[in-house]
Amino acid sequence: MTTFDGGDTISRKKTLLVLIGAVAVLFAASVAYSMLSDNDPTRHHTGLGEAIDISPDDEQLAFSYFDQGRESLHVGNLEDGSTTQLTSPEAENHSHPTFTPDGEGLFYIATVEDRIQTLRYLPERGADPVELTDSDMHVFEAVMSPDGETFYYIGMPAEDLLAREGEKENFRDLYRVGADGTKHEQLTDKDALDMNSLNISEDGSTLHFIDGMRGAALRTYDIETGEEKPFEGDPLPGEVFNVKLSPDGNLAAYTTMVNEEEGGTYIYELFLMDMGSGDTQQVTDYGASVTSPAFFYDEDRIAFLAQPNWPGAPASYELMTVDHDGEEMGPLAMDLPESEGGFQLGAVLDRMVNTATLTILYLLLFGLSIAYGNFYDKAYMPVIISAVLALIAFISSFIATSSDPWAGVFLFVLSIWLLGCSVALLIFAFIYKRMVSDYNYDEKHRGSP
Repeated sequence: MTTFDGGDTISRKKTLLVLIGAVAVLFAASVAYSMLSDNDPTRHHTGLGEAIDISPDDEQLAFSYFDQGRESLHVGNLEDGSTTQLTSPEAENHSHPTFTPDGEGLFYIATVEDRIQTLRYLPERGADPVELTDSDMHVFEAVMSPDGETFYYIGMPAEDLLAREGEKENFRDLYRVGADGTKHEQLTDKDALDMNSLNISEDGSTLHFIDGMRGAALRTYDIETGEEKPFEGDPLPGEVFNVKLSPDGNLAAYTTMVNEEEGGTYIYELFLMDMGSGDTQQVTDYGASVTSPAFFYDEDRIAFLAQPNWPGAPASYELMTVDHDGEEMGPLAMDLPESEGGFQLGAVLDRMVNTATLTILYLLLFGLSIAYGNFYDKAYMPVIISAVLALIAFISSFIATSSDPWAGVFLFVLSIWLLGCSVALLIFAFIYKRMVSDYNYDEKHRGSP
């Protein structure tokens, strides 16, 4: 037992109890905020959205932009860099703007309640949007037929998207809908776990997409016959993202990992492939991550988004262009919108409440408890409690996996985190007891002959 003088011991105990209580309140509040707050990293973000498009006349760039978490559509003039805001959503976000084949209108994704993505169509600037799908269907991405009469999209029922793992009945398929919002039709019944990179041929007869269920294979869908088959030769490498066909269909731009064997942070660069010969060349050397390639129509250039803060979240993008030979890469000048500004408490809390903060508060809480328990020769009791919590989380992870795999993964990661903290606390308890013991010994024998 610690052997300070009585008054000094009582004072130290009171101080420790106050500190333990204060840290416990801070820790509990931080945990509650982490669990109850929206886990979307863009909820307070200001900056570019994740997709861009070039108009058929090569004069305009469509993009989305976050202003303190609210995402809206904008169009920029590629000659002078001026921009115009097209939408001002209040209760939803607008993203992935794409020009119509005639360049007069756009279609885009509107994220509504429960993060369901719906498809909207602006026939012309300033017109009322046509709601092509409602909140019963989640749309991942879409293309428009060259004649402007039909939209094709990858989607899945919203109820299945929101269902827990193991309870989903339907997954991704191809759908189409008329430009007036009528004639909905499901084209496939694949229930694919992953379909992406939807493109349409120049003549509007064929859809191209990546089917993740088949090892990221490029596949084609004949719109007239409904026949689906692998793309002839399938020249794409095994794992590609953001596949975009050139307007004439002769080239394909895509991103893929370039440092598979080096370890560390994965780097994703832009590649360009000849669809006929399969010849491929790397056209960017950005050294981080690039996404959303968009071909110019009359120039041998590609616009894309680069993420200098990769793999941070939220992503902070910058506009870039590169020629087809990869020799001239540089920023794309654009007068991006200015934020309305204003203090955001939520943004401050988001920066303060993170894994590092929770770890520090947890170690501080149990470290102070070790110091308090040492007065009663129970310095290791907080360590035991922490270890028991780790064990409970570990066992619970296996139990939860049977009903909710994601909950099981969370609990398993939590158990590893608790175990690491417990080891650190064990080391601290050992050192603290030793230091207090040495201090008491010195005090006891001070002045002795």
